[in-house]
Amino acid sequence: MVRNKVHSSENFFLSEEVSGINYQKFNGAIENNSYTEKEEAAEEANEDEEKNEEDEEEDRLNQVLDELEATNFDIDSDSDHGKNNSFINKRLRNDDEEEDDDDEEEEDDDDEYDEDDDENFGGDLGNEFSEDDDDADDDFLMEDSEEGDDYDDYDDGYDLKDALKKAGNFKVKNKKAKLANTGKTSSSYKLRMMRTENRELDPEVRMLLSQANEAFVRNDLQVALGLYTDVIKKDARNFHAYKAIGEIHKNLGNLNECCNFWVLAANLHSWDHEFWSQVAELSADLGHIDQAIFCYGRAITSDIKKSSRFIMQRAILYKEKHQFGKALDGLQKVRLVYPTNPEVYKHIASVYSEQRRLNDAINLYMKMLDWNINEDINSAEVYPKFDWSELNILLELHIQHRSFRNGLTVLKLTARWIQDRSQEVWDDQDDSEFDVKRRFKNSHKLLAVARQAFNTKRFELPIDIRFKLGVLRLGAGDNEEALHHFEYLLDEDPSSISDLYFEAGKHLEDVGLYEEALLYLTRVEDEPSPELVRLLGKCYIEGGDFLQAKYAYEDLLSLEPENADYKLSLAETLYHLGEETRAEHLINEVQRANSSTATATATATATATATATATTTATATATTTTTTMPEAIDNELPENLSLIRNRIRKAAKRVRLTELEKQEIELNAKRKVLEKYTRMERLQDAVDEGDKIAISAWIQLASQLVEMFTKTKSFFPKDRMKKFRGIFRRNTSKKMNLDERLARAYNLLEGIDDDDNLGRHTLTSMTEFRGLNYQQWFEIFAQYALLLWRYEYDPGHADEILNVALSASIFAQDKNKEIILQVLKVLFGISENLPSTTVQTHTRNLLNLNQFSPFVYKFYLCCYASGLKFWENFACYNQQKYFLRQLKAYDSTFSGVPISGMALVNANVSNIALGKCLPDLVYIYANMLGGNRSYISSIFYMNRAYEFNNKDHMICLILALLHIHRSMQRLTSNRHNQLLQGISYFLEYKDLRLGGKEVGKAGEAGEAGEATIYEQQEVEYNFGRLFHMLGLSSLAVQHYNRVLALLDSNHLEEDYDLATEAAYNLTLIYNLNGNSLLARDLTEKYLVL
Repeated sequence: MVRNKVHSSENFFLSEEVSGINYQKFNGAIENNSYTEKEEAAEEANEDEEKNEEDEEEDRLNQVLDELEATNFDIDSDSDHGKNNSFINKRLRNDDEEEDDDDEEEEDDDDEYDEDDDENFGGDLGNEFSEDDDDADDDFLMEDSEEGDDYDDYDDGYDLKDALKKAGNFKVKNKKAKLANTGKTSSSYKLRMMRTENRELDPEVRMLLSQANEAFVRNDLQVALGLYTDVIKKDARNFHAYKAIGEIHKNLGNLNECCNFWVLAANLHSWDHEFWSQVAELSADLGHIDQAIFCYGRAITSDIKKSSRFIMQRAILYKEKHQFGKALDGLQKVRLVYPTNPEVYKHIASVYSEQRRLNDAINLYMKMLDWNINEDINSAEVYPKFDWSELNILLELHIQHRSFRNGLTVLKLTARWIQDRSQEVWDDQDDSEFDVKRRFKNSHKLLAVARQAFNTKRFELPIDIRFKLGVLRLGAGDNEEALHHFEYLLDEDPSSISDLYFEAGKHLEDVGLYEEALLYLTRVEDEPSPELVRLLGKCYIEGGDFLQAKYAYEDLLSLEPENADYKLSLAETLYHLGEETRAEHLINEVQRANSSTATATATATATATATATATTTATATATTTTTTMPEAIDNELPENLSLIRNRIRKAAKRVRLTELEKQEIELNAKRKVLEKYTRMERLQDAVDEGDKIAISAWIQLASQLVEMFTKTKSFFPKDRMKKFRGIFRRNTSKKMNLDERLARAYNLLEGIDDDDNLGRHTLTSMTEFRGLNYQQWFEIFAQYALLLWRYEYDPGHADEILNVALSASIFAQDKNKEIILQVLKVLFGISENLPSTTVQTHTRNLLNLNQFSPFVYKFYLCCYASGLKFWENFACYNQQKYFLRQLKAYDSTFSGVPISGMALVNANVSNIALGKCLPDLVYIYANMLGGNRSYISSIFYMNRAYEFNNKDHMICLILALLHIHRSMQRLTSNRHNQLLQGISYFLEYKDLRLGGKEVGKAGEAGEAGEATIYEQQEVEYNFGRLFHMLGLSSLAVQHYNRVLALLDSNHLEEDYDLATEAAYNLTLIYNLNGNSLLARDLTEKYLVL
């Protein structure tokens, strides 16, 4: 199939969603999508700002123009162009300006600003806009016409000085009013211009001009340049001299000098519109946009048809300067003259899209289509012929508008009309009508005559339209149908549709079809661009071809050495290829770069206040010393000066995005999130195995997702306990009626958050965020914090990540997720030895969230395992008061009687059978009292726990220790009785701990319920420690030796082995009793590493 020549449309920006196919449904631009009055006011504000810069530029320009009008001025004819031989450039670079005369200043102040109303614009429409055969030089002899004030492109009272001022937005003098005051008419002014042109030349000037022409003809350019310069010295208004000097500079390659002299020459022959157009084209080629616009304005006459080419060109230049209103005005004028030229419509649609008026662009082409299908000979409107080229542009608009279903309907309707088969009816679920393999599948059911007619009708699509059909199907989610259409590209010549291969691969990569995307991306024959290499690298890495992915990302890094994403992607491929050293090096580079960025941001924030004050002072000084941007450019490149300098329009301070632009941004963010999450999943197995390189890569990817999550304000409301109802996007284009506004005002007065007013909000998602559900986001936060703490040794950063997660309402309102985050906070607090702050705070939160939970009480005890700081915090007065209030709350709940000083009960215990005592709670409180040596109170509460659960060996052990410590106090009533009670509880502890049976030999497997080696070692050590404390060293030595014997006969885990403690205590006993040799043997055997 030969690729039909279908003009591709320009890149258009997105706008509002289109609701239907019939063009009438597109009428009336959506408010948010239209070119609003606010935007027009913004353009006017920008123009007003430009006026404030006029005075300084005007003085310089006046100085140049005054000297140009003088009868004898000096032009340096030095042949060396590098010595600034241009008079104009020298004058424009002269920053030392002189004061104007007082009368001239008063006259300028009285002049009003005459702004160009842009009646006509220049353009290039090719051969359709033919030039008039009349001699251009005769145009100035036109008869007096009543043009009125509606026409300002052709100004009879023309003056270069005023024209340059006008093009630079300076104040200009009202020439017509001046003529009226002096009694002269417009006709007399034109006659004076004609007399000036036909005036008799001075003989000396005529001779110099003749010699200069001869030198120019024999190509003696330097001599000719000097002679023409002499002519201008004698006759400053000699058109031929200025034009010839421009030609000489053009031959020498000095195009800017040529352009400047031609502007002066055109000024002398202001009626030569064709010459003005040549100067305009040269100015545009050199980038002097404002000068080109001015010159095209002088080339435009009152005959719009004759000047259509110039109007079109000027409109295009206005579009480049983002003056869309003026551009559109000119294009609409050309459209009235040439309503059947498709290029005009293409440019109009482009301006609409630049203005974010995509509905108007679609509406324009839908009207064209409707006029062609339902042509009305009586209609006043005329449109161009609608063919495949116009359909291609219309489909491109629908694709960028993301109205895929509407685009499919328009494509089928138009294709059937172009192929003269509008009466055919097909199922819209597929595109079999355009497929040779499926189109004739059921044709045998037709009658012979109908089947013959059916078989002879055209159905093939141009390859560009076929491609657009595939993109529309892909956007609508019909991947199978889209791939079927893209297969047609494979039958074409790759060199002729290389751009379509690239676009097809790009669209397939966007929807995650990486293998299919590679099929087209690898066929692109153009010079590989960075975007193509990036797509290839991503598809290779997703497809598992890590070697090719490595080559791709190495090429990308050679172009952008500091790109963090490329480094991480290359590190991932290197890891899978086994090049772990290089992968680790790249990951470290990314980490260092992130650290440097964070440090720089912190430094900038710290100095922001001081800088603000200094900036204010510096700005006031710089106002009088700093040149504007165009001046700075000109000063750096003096050879690029133009008579009319380009004005840089200030962009709008804030450009409001349309809803479709917001949707496009959100879709791009979603694709990035899913891409990074897929890479994290590939690394997860290696992370679980503890591979440090994979962990580092995973952390870098997770950090980007976490940062993206934290920038979403919907997750962090002012009221954290406010129920999360999803992510809402405020619809600013929707106007509130009076009732809604009154309700909103009432809510604000009542202190209700404006977010409660959902009338102007759109729910985007309640169960997921950018492709990941909230459980996946939670797992990213939790694992990210854990990996930072365990492998990066950065508990501070890990703690910050947990704080962010706890601040997110979507996590804080899920009790299970909140508990997990609180436990992680406790873990980090224990590792950092922070019992009085982090551990206490978050264990207290867990206790409040799970009131009267035995498991949480056991977890609380585990958090205060050992250490002086932990013991002090565990037994402190504040902790005792908290648990006493909880104890009173439990007793009150059980008895149903309020107790003074009880805690608030927030646990739902209605369906739970409560016991008289909660042993775990009482046990903790009793231990706190015992930790402060309040043994009597501690024994009282521990007896309550013992009464309820007398089979718990720990309760028995604590009771034994409490009685023994009480017996050893100085003020005790019955020391021996208390000691005996303590030893009895100790024996009961032994029976419970050992299961009530004799323990078999060490290492032998006993019956069910028999104590383990570790339990036996624990009992023996505790008895040894008891007798050691009581001063019964001989009994203590026996039990300590049994602990050591268990180690000698068994291989015990170091974390649970008590042999080291037993050996140390034995050495103390032996040294105290003078047996240092035995103590030394024990030290060397058990205590020396």
